[in-house]
Amino acid sequence: MKIKFNWDTGIVLSLVFFIIFITYIAFFFPHVGSQLVSDRYYEEEMKYQEIINEKKNVSKLPIKIKVFILNYGIKIIFPPVNNDIHGFFTLFRSSSKDLDFTKSFNFFKNSKKILLIPKRFLKKGYYKLIIRWKTDKKFFFEKDIFWN
Repeated sequence: MKIKFNWDTGIVLSLVFFIIFITYIAFFFPHVGSQLVSDRYYEEEMKYQEIINEKKNVSKLPIKIKVFILNYGIKIIFPPVNNDIHGFFTLFRSSSKDLDFTKSFNFFKNSKKILLIPKRFLKKGYYKLIIRWKTDKKFFFEKDIFWN
């Protein structure tokens, strides 16, 4: 049997393929997992002016914060200040909420201001390092990191 290909056959075939495609999307794409970056994104957006001010404070520091990626972890050197420093850091992984890591830190007035994140907390991939700390002012620092 020979099928003669004309406009009618082309339109019917394109409609059949389109229906198959829509059915595929309807049944298979809802099973793909997705996560929001934050559950409280509206509240965090309202506080963004505070973060902008904290970033300006970091840019005014005479000695900048330094981040080194070493084979045994991530080393962060804070600028020398004559006050106590307390704050927290977050290693944010956009691909999975389970790989996020947050920890607080305190540095006293006369101590070295060096923070080490050991490699046991890190999995291979991209992270966003977010550091918020306070001395006499509040500071906010972020940097993209690839851990290999």
